[in-house]
Amino acid sequence: MNLAFEDNFFGAAKAEETAYLIFYENNDAVVLGKSLELHEEVFLHKRLPCVYRRISGGGTVTHSPGNLNYAFFLSLEAYPELFNVSLSYERLLGAIAAGIGDRVAIRGYSDLGYGVRGEVRKFSGNAQCRKRGWLMLHGTLVYSTAALRRIPWFLKMPPKQPEYRAGRSHREFMTNVLPCYSRPQLMRRVRLAVAGLLNAELAAVQPAELPGYSPANAPFQPEYKHG
Repeated sequence: MNLAFEDNFFGAAKAEETAYLIFYENNDAVVLGKSLELHEEVFLHKRLPCVYRRISGGGTVTHSPGNLNYAFFLSLEAYPELFNVSLSYERLLGAIAAGIGDRVAIRGYSDLGYGVRGEVRKFSGNAQCRKRGWLMLHGTLVYSTAALRRIPWFLKMPPKQPEYRAGRSHREFMTNVLPCYSRPQLMRRVRLAVAGLLNAELAAVQPAELPGYSPANAPFQPEYKHG
């Protein structure tokens, strides 16, 4: 799980003028927001994958192949205009939405929605964590049907819902973005969107060059493991 890296990043030495964008996909897992109750979020009577708790707020998500995850880190010293949480979501997610495509828009507080047959469906949930003068925005980008099918099997209807959901079930509310946007296309579009927003140059690095990354880092321990 890359959750351990996200946590370790905040304590690592890094250059304030550099922003970091990381993409990854995990094997099957369920990930709770930091303050959510396990029994309210998942079907405990089913054979679940491991359940983890992340350092950010927001809703419960599934991780699996076909669900692209990203984590974007930047210094609030370098970008003080993003101290305002609502404004930071508006600017960062607005740029990512515009970069992905015309039919994508921010919905609710921190979702990305995609127009499907005249209605908006969610394909991306996002959340923030702020520590030691840095902001992390991370989220999921569901692109495959296989990843989409796991959501109603593992997750209950959330206790808190955005108004635009209008009580729709997971199957009615969620969507994936294939065939319109593939995994490589999503990665490219998000990279270009973030670089354009910050007026920054792109440079690829190896995992070992990232602040806080080490193969020796202890992985997050699951909060719940079936059996």
